[in-house]
Amino acid sequence: MEFLGVNAGLLVVLAFVVLALLRVPVFIALALPSTVYVLASGRPLLFTANRMVRILDSFTLLAIPLFIYVGSLMNHGEVTDKIFTFADAVVGHFAGGLAQVNIVTSLIFSGISGSALADIGGVGRVLIRTMSSAGYDDDFSAALTSASATIGPIFPPSIPLIIYGIIAEVSVLQLLIAGAGPAIVTVALLMAWTAYIARSRNLPKNDKRASPSRMARGLLVALPALLTPVVLIVGMLGGYFTPTEAAAVTVVYILLINTALYAITDVEYLWTAAVETARTTGSIVLIVSAAAVFSWVLSVESIDTLFADFVFSISQNPLVVLLLVNALLLFIGLFLDPIAALVMMTPIVFPVLFEVGVDPVQIGVIVVFNLMLGLLTPPLGLSVYLAADIADVSVGSVFREVRVYYIVLLVALLVVTFVPEVSLFFVEEFLR
Repeated sequence: MEFLGVNAGLLVVLAFVVLALLRVPVFIALALPSTVYVLASGRPLLFTANRMVRILDSFTLLAIPLFIYVGSLMNHGEVTDKIFTFADAVVGHFAGGLAQVNIVTSLIFSGISGSALADIGGVGRVLIRTMSSAGYDDDFSAALTSASATIGPIFPPSIPLIIYGIIAEVSVLQLLIAGAGPAIVTVALLMAWTAYIARSRNLPKNDKRASPSRMARGLLVALPALLTPVVLIVGMLGGYFTPTEAAAVTVVYILLINTALYAITDVEYLWTAAVETARTTGSIVLIVSAAAVFSWVLSVESIDTLFADFVFSISQNPLVVLLLVNALLLFIGLFLDPIAALVMMTPIVFPVLFEVGVDPVQIGVIVVFNLMLGLLTPPLGLSVYLAADIADVSVGSVFREVRVYYIVLLVALLVVTFVPEVSLFFVEEFLR
């Protein structure tokens, strides 16, 4: 369908971009132009509602509120403190001390929550407060917390990878396992770069290495929490439960260790965590449902074909195509909420990358990694805004500090993009 000689799909995209730049809520910015297109095409308004509901009719999607609830339970319990104490005992004596603890703690926590913002809102509060008390600049602490939180949406369980799997019809189990390698590589690069920064800035660190007894005590106390991602991954690899069932098992496991091992008897936190989960899930569901209609419009108007023709007119070399897609996703991430961008862009970039031979599972990791970097870049930068609020510093100062981590995260992205084995090793070993 055309309007004034212009592809109607492109007009819908343009309308969405304008609304998004005007700070209209993402749900409305996606749904409004899409609904106008539906009505203009002669379809009833009920068609929009049907498309919205259809994408939510998924058993796998139930894993999202369950994993969000797990993160909320940890935030209101004492699990985050146990994880922090253990990480401090293990890497606190490294160059950068608590900065390294920040990164390791984010990896451990991300193996439970699957969300960057949950990471910052939970364990990030402990990290920023402790780093401030130890003499670190608040803006640097907030910047590092934002950068290390990018691990959350990659390491299993990953909420964005679950959503990608539903949209692209790719095995969610394979996607979750595929995220482990890239997350570990990213952690290693972040720690190495932080050690360099620590030496150049003379950042504080623990005076001496923790004694074996202290490390043992920290491990013993934190072990039940540390085993959470292990139980999750081993259970899925062993075929004992699906990703959704794994999410439910994780909820029960966290409740069990909070009550039986950490002696948390005040059950009020259960309700508080449930309310937070409902709010976060509601936001995600609204965006996903609206983006489903938007994606349908793009599909009907063959925007994916137009994009493929444009890319292949430049080059059909897989390396060049990967670079072009990365550039597009990084640009989209500057302005769009990651979930909305994920639902919108997956149907567009998936056919192009698949046609040049990229594995569907690796495509998911590449797409999610790209869009998560948007959490660190202006003008959106949701992770930076949240960390700045927690640290009570200006957003501008945190954006200036987080720039030192752009390079290392882009290096990690290039490794994930051009070394498929990083994402596919565990998948090929255990699931194929």
